[in-house]
Formats: sequence, C-alpha cells, structure tokens
Amino acid sequence: MAKALAAVFLALIFALSIDTASAQQDGVGKRATTAAASEAEENMAEVAADEAAANGTVAELLRTEESAEQILNTKRQHGFEPGFARTPLEAVVGLGTAFNEGNMTEAALYLDLRYLPKEITEHTPEDLVAGLLFVWSLQNVVDLSSISDLPSGDLDDDLPAYRDQVGVITLSDRTVPFYLQHIPDGRGGRIWRISNETIAQLPAMWKELGYTELAVWAGDHLPSFRFLGMTNWQTVALGIALVLGWFVALLISWLLTWLSLRPHFDLDAGIRRFWRLPARVFIYLMLIKWVIGHLGLSVTARVYLESSGIDYLAVTVLLSGLITLFRDYKIRDLQRKQDVQFIALLRPLTLIIKIILFITAALLWANQAGFKITTILAGLGVGSLAVALAAQKTLENIIGAITLYSARPVRPGDMCRFGTTVGVVEEIGLRSVLLRTLDRTLVSIPNAVFSSVEVENLAERDRIRYFKRLQLQMPTSSQLRVILAELRALFLAHPRVIANTVSIRLETIEAATAVLRIDAGIDTRNYQEYLGIAEDLNLRLIDTVHSNGAIFSGAGQVLQVRDFHKASEQILSEVEAKLQGWKQEQELPFPDWSPEAKERLQDSLDFPPEGSPEASKPR
Repeated sequence: MAKALAAVFLALIFALSIDTASAQQDGVGKRATTAAASEAEENMAEVAADEAAANGTVAELLRTEESAEQILNTKRQHGFEPGFARTPLEAVVGLGTAFNEGNMTEAALYLDLRYLPKEITEHTPEDLVAGLLFVWSLQNVVDLSSISDLPSGDLDDDLPAYRDQVGVITLSDRTVPFYLQHIPDGRGGRIWRISNETIAQLPAMWKELGYTELAVWAGDHLPSFRFLGMTNWQTVALGIALVLGWFVALLISWLLTWLSLRPHFDLDAGIRRFWRLPARVFIYLMLIKWVIGHLGLSVTARVYLESSGIDYLAVTVLLSGLITLFRDYKIRDLQRKQDVQFIALLRPLTLIIKIILFITAALLWANQAGFKITTILAGLGVGSLAVALAAQKTLENIIGAITLYSARPVRPGDMCRFGTTVGVVEEIGLRSVLLRTLDRTLVSIPNAVFSSVEVENLAERDRIRYFKRLQLQMPTSSQLRVILAELRALFLAHPRVIANTVSIRLETIEAATAVLRIDAGIDTRNYQEYLGIAEDLNLRLIDTVHSNGAIFSGAGQVLQVRDFHKASEQILSEVEAKLQGWKQEQELPFPDWSPEAKERLQDSLDFPPEGSPEASKPR
C-alpha cells in the first residue's frame, strides 16, 4: 500500500511539473487563463524588475503589495477606459485589474497586436495575454511605485521615448525585456500597451518556462480560485502532496529504520523513536519543499512559501530528535556505569537545549522573512529580564544543580558534613539536595546554598583517623618509656592500623599529668567498622597502661589530699627489667622502633581477638 501511494505521489508531481518539448510548444494555444499567475520553478534564473521584491522577504513583499493597493485604489477612483491607458501606470493597473477579475477579453485590450508573426496571430488575444502574464509572474513582482504615471512615460531610462521597460524575463540563452509601447489610439491620441516586440517572444518564453498540457487541462477543469498566489491546479497539487507526502515519508523512514537496526544496538528503542517521528517529519517537510520548488510558482507565492520556515522547522525537528537520541544513549551508558544519579539531570538539560534551539530557529526565520530582528530581540530581552527576576531563586537552584552534577563534590549515597549537619545524600534534584541525618530526619538544602559553601564528603576518605590525647597521673620516666614503647608496638602490630601513620609521643606535661598524643590511620572507610577497631585498640591501650602501674587522669585542677598513686615495687622492678632487656638487645624504642622491629611487629596481633565470632573467619 505504501509503495503504491509513493508511486502515485511521484507520478503526479512529475506529471504536473516536468515540461515536455511538445507540451511547451503547444501550450500557448491552450486556455492558460487560470495558470497565468502560477509560480516559478526552484532553479529559475535571477529576477529582474524589482530586485528587492523578487528576491526579497515576506515583509518587503507585504510593503510592496500595500503600496500597490494604495495606487490601485487611487487609479480606480479616477477611472479610465479599458484598453486606452494614457500612462504606463494606467496600462499596468488596467491589465492587472482585468486579469484579477477574470476578464481576459478586457485584459487582451492592453496588448499591441500590430505587426506580429503569423505563428502569434494564430492564437486568440485572450490566450496570448494569459500566457504572457504567466511567464511574467514567474520572475517579476510589480512595484507600481516605480512605474511612470506621466503620459510621456519615463524619459530618463535610456530607451526610445515611445517605450518603457517594466520588467525582464530571463531565459537560458538571453533576456527578454518586458516593454510598454506608446502607440496611436486611432482617435488622434496615443495610448500605452504591451509592446508587440515582447509579445513576439512569447513562444520562446513559453517553451522554456511554460508547463505541461496536464497542468493546463487541470487549470481549465478545476473551479477557478487562487490561494497565496497559487492557481487552482497548483493549490490542489500541493494539497495532494501534503497528504501523500506523509505516506511516502512513512515508507522511507520505515526503510531507514530497518537498515539502521540490522546491526545490534543497545539503543534499538531510541533509534525507532528517532525514525518514527523526528526523521519522518524532516523527510516529509523536505518532500513538501521539493514539491513547492517544482510547481512553477510565481514570485509572490514562492516568497510566501519559502519564507514559511519549512527549512528551519525541518532542521530543528531533526536536531531535536538527534538530541533526544543522544540523551537516550547517555542514559543507557550511565546505567551501565552505575552513575544513575546523573540521569535525573539529563531530561531537563535536553529540554533547555531544545527550547534554545527552537528560539534560535524562530529568530533566524524571522530575520530571513524580513522582520526587524532587533525589535524582536528587544522584546525578548525585556521579557527574559522579567522572567529572570521572577524566577531568580529557581534559576540559582538549577545552576547549582548543574554545578553539583559537573563538579561532583558529593553523590547520592555519600555521607557528608554540611555545616553542623551530618547525613547521607539521598537525592540531588533540580531544586535541592536531600540529606538523611543520623537521627533519620530528612533535611532539604537548596542547591544554590549547598553548592556555594564548604561541604565535607566523609565517604571519600581513604581511611579514618584514630586520634587520642591520654592524660596519665604522673608516672616515673621508666614507666612512661615502657608505656610508650608498648603502645607503639601495639599499634604497629594491629592488622587494621596503617603502620606508616602511627605517631605516639609524650606531647606535654600539664600540672601533675603526662599527656600522650596518639595518632594513627585505621584501614577502613566504614564508620561502624572503625568503631569496632577503635574499641579493640582502646581496651588494649587500657591494659597496657594499667599493666605498667600507671592510671588515667582527667582534665582539671588537682587538689592534693594524699600522695599520688605509686606503682608497687614489683611492678616497678618489672618495668626496669624490660628497659634493661631492650638496652642489652639494643632495641630500646626511642625515639621509635627500628625498621626491623616494625616489620617484625606488623600484623602480629590477633584481631579480631581470639574467642570472638569473627576470629574463626579466614582473614
């Protein structure tokens, strides 16, 4: 069915638009009354008479038509006898008025039919004027304001005094001037008519610019009407093309979908959507543009239709579809990479890009159509300023969302600290960031605020710091040396402590207490796991301190009411024995353990401790 429709569509357009030699030669003899104002083919040569109007824009054409309408009204009020134009302007006005009213007999009165070749006189005056006006309209727009309204005509145009030029028809091998000629009226006066020299060139002009017998037949048998400068058969042909063109575009898009999906893609659904609508609309609009270019439209109709923005609309729809296709591809790619948090931003971003694309296309079209783009931009500027002021906070949050997604300081699932708030990022939306706090409450922070202040991402740390300051009731120096040595050994030996981060020192002495500074990195990023490791270290640390006869002391002032705690003689002797043993073996760990001792101690401690459920699991 689709193939049959396509064949009918193409056959109809070619039949109506492509000239054959025989049809061109015989076309002058046909009734071309309804075809006389039809429009030019797409590759027509340059327009001559009024270059600004012929090659111009809708705005220029509207101004030209408005000026012509005023002149026509003025001339109609004064009135003149048909066929007896006393000025070039009256000749053009009378000819155009008679033609627009469908009175071809009266229109033929403005032809100079004297001294014409036999091949011309074989045709009726009505057919001659219809054919002449047809080829005229292909390349000319009448600017009545440029035509002389003096009985003598324009005497400064470097032409004979009896002749004025109002246009030119450009053929492939030459140009044919469109002359008005000052001839005797048979009453002792002189009148202006279309020159017989121009009329004599009608067969050559029709042979190159005329249309087929089928088009002439359709124009004669269809009801007489005009639409946007198009004749009856051109309007019907365009209407048929608008209907059948959609089915042809459907067939082409179906074929391209089948070809593009022969290789296997992960984006089959997105490709189908692209060919099903954006690409099909693009193909359809390009087909319509091609048909318009082959209907033989007049300059007026061509300017109207070419300024309709079909090109801009087609390209904009296609680019919009490609943007959607790229968005679908990125969504699939992000899903494979497990970066699903960025998907929420893709849809509004592509929508913003599409809006900018359509606005740009509309402005370019308006500029091409001849409208004052500066006025439009000024209006858009004022409107945009009002919208921007009204939606300032919303825009700030959207820009903040773009900043968060591009810089990635945090991602959904990360624990972070925002000011005094600590929580897990649940969502980064277009308006705000949602944080689930440790108390399980949900905090909503505007993106503009969240992206502009300091945010600490706790999930990105490669380890968790273990840091303590221990205050011991002043022990002896020997006790302190043994406690420091054993604490260093404890942390070096622990399998979850990073050895090169261990720093244990007697930091200072405050009043009657010794302050030990303990700093180490725990090999984990999970806070709950860190708490378990820290608990094990704390218990072992307490054992180490107490086993060496020392006790902890809190911060504050000391009021001495008895002697300070003193270790027993037995413990002190054991402490001295440890020191002497290290000295004899030359392993006294001050200022630190030797590299060999560190290597020997590393991971030598049982963790999890023996007897715990985790201890039986393989490490």
